[in-house]
Amino acid sequence: MADKNQEVYVDPANLIFARAMEIVTYIGIAVMIVFGLLYLFGLPSYVEMKHAICQWHHPVGTFWHNVVGIHISGYDWFLKNLACMDCLSMIGICILALAPFVAILAAWPKVGATHRVLTLLFFILVVEYLFAILKPIILPGVGGH
Repeated sequence: MADKNQEVYVDPANLIFARAMEIVTYIGIAVMIVFGLLYLFGLPSYVEMKHAICQWHHPVGTFWHNVVGIHISGYDWFLKNLACMDCLSMIGICILALAPFVAILAAWPKVGATHRVLTLLFFILVVEYLFAILKPIILPGVGGH
């Protein structure tokens, strides 16, 4: 029978990855809650809530055309409307989406040369994240959303 007090070894890179994920996730959730509540309490918004609810069943392109009369491409529509609480609450979603990326960057130095496969995997993941972030700018209108 195994001793219940026996310690389990956890690689330092795993601990750093988990802690970074935890911190960034809390930050993202906090941002979403704060600006989401401000949106619900009626501070200025980019999309009128009742209109959005009526259009929710449409594909993304149709939704944005019907709700605010624009075609979504890249990030400019979002960045131009950061005074609106619904756009600010989406920053929390962006932070959550970046949590694994930040955790990979935080843990990468601890991986070291002894884990070459993990180093290669981290490199591939970083390149993939960067491509996903830049794709709407580099290839507007190609897939996505």
